[in-house]
Amino acid sequence: MTEFLITDEDELTQCTCGTDELFRLLTDASRRRAIALLENLERNWIRVGEMAQRLSMTREDETVTDWERELHHIHLPMLEDAGLIDYDRQGRVVRYYHSETVGEILSVLDSDKRNP
Repeated sequence: MTEFLITDEDELTQCTCGTDELFRLLTDASRRRAIALLENLERNWIRVGEMAQRLSMTREDETVTDWERELHHIHLPMLEDAGLIDYDRQGRVVRYYHSETVGEILSVLDSDKRNP
């Protein structure tokens, strides 16, 4: 099975993520949106409230509260288990670790969405 590197801002390997795990993380559209937001951050961390606010701005039917709940109970724990993030639940801060493969897959999925 192929392992993909998860690196920090200094390009030091934090861990690896297997193919099945990576695709399991990317099967959910909401989680892909959250990962894409993290991939596009200028810094490698964000507060959960800010993340929820940014994600809720793209659709009228989604609220900040809905996103905070989903992030806290579903998406962030899964991303942390896979090694893509560190999630400080008390400080409500997410630190993202880059995966070149995740970025490439999201780019392909995004380009497919724009070019039906």
